Amino acid sequence: MGGSLIYDLEERCVGVDYRQGFLMAGMADKSLRLVWPTGRTGAVVAHYQHHGNADYHEQQATAGYAIRAAQWLRVGVAACYLHLGTSDGHYPAQQWLAASAMLQASLGSHTTLMLTVGSRPWDSVRPYRLHAQALYRPLPQLLTVVEAESEEQTRLRLGMEYCYRERFFLRTGLATRPLLFTFGLGFRQPHYAIDLAVEVHNALGLTPHTSLTLWF
Repeated sequence: MGGSLIYDLEERCVGVDYRQGFLMAGMADKSLRLVWPTGRTGAVVAHYQHHGNADYHEQQATAGYAIRAAQWLRVGVAACYLHLGTSDGHYPAQQWLAASAMLQASLGSHTTLMLTVGSRPWDSVRPYRLHAQALYRPLPQLLTVVEAESEEQTRLRLGMEYCYRERFFLRTGLATRPLLFTFGLGFRQPHYAIDLAVEVHNALGLTPHTSLTLWF
């Protein structure tokens, strides 16, 4: 709940990213993200995410701006509106506004570091969110990702992606709290990409995810 904006589409092209995941008891995740370049080094990003079923929903709308402050450094800020509610009105709707800031540093052609700090006004115990990510490419075809995220509790993620002929991708990963295993594959063309993935949850079982990304 209350995730942050991800600035991973190129700032020099217009991009649309649609993702959908299915959970148990009719629960589903849907998200739509738009990226629009501004000038030579900036980009405006809008993101909408819906989580829930026929009885309960979480809606999140985020708008952000990222700019390349230096050849190796990109910075960004974002504002988020979060709405929780039920279809029957049994529980009163709740709404919050949150903010986040991002730093992304490219340490050569093989390593990228990203740090995101955001507010979580809906949680009085941990009102702040910290997310750190490191991407390392030991081989041109292999990408490894290590992430640490602190919200209600600290989660760790590890992922690997293998690229074949710059079009086909194989991915695997794991996460803690709860323990998750993920497997996926992707196909990319100059103007679109299709990704399929399966998440193995220790309680929910198999959770499929799909993603369609377009570049213009």
